[in-house]
Amino acid sequence: MKHSIRERVEQVFKNTHFDPNQNLREKTDDEKKVLNIIFELEEHMEQDTLSLENELFATEALGDLYRVINKPDESIHYHSENLRLISEDENKQVPAFIRLGVSYIYADELKKALLCFEKAETIINRNNIDEYTDLLEYQRGKCYLEMRYYNWAKDAFESALNISSRKNNPELIGITREALEYCNEKLNAQV
Repeated sequence: MKHSIRERVEQVFKNTHFDPNQNLREKTDDEKKVLNIIFELEEHMEQDTLSLENELFATEALGDLYRVINKPDESIHYHSENLRLISEDENKQVPAFIRLGVSYIYADELKKALLCFEKAETIINRNNIDEYTDLLEYQRGKCYLEMRYYNWAKDAFESALNISSRKNNPELIGITREALEYCNEKLNAQV
């Protein structure tokens, strides 16, 4: 797979934003660019000549790209396919379950999202994998936001912030602070 397509996918996610009108769902301002990348990736998939590594990249990228243009069914399809491809590697399953859970949030299938997060957490606990715990808590918090369980969301975001601060993950620290502020606004509006 061309190196440039990987760079273009990365560039898309450098230019996304979190929409406060939709519980901080990730959005893109350049849907046409995203659709062009999707078309190119799907063309590569149809040729059926990709190595496993490139097929994993393509399914993950397609799932994420469809999510940011609010096509959750397609996103779920590709993230499910990605999980199928990595069925033997639990370390890779954790972020795959988290991404699938996020896609279920976008499809408003919040119970399925929480099940995906629980599966990721089970694998984390079974294998003592600390790498994704902050991301898992952040995404679980976003699911609780969608459910309007603001106290639970706040707890999850605070947990994510503590873990990401310990791990010195500045990107996740920033978006978690933003989510926590948004959550606090929702809690204060309830009073």
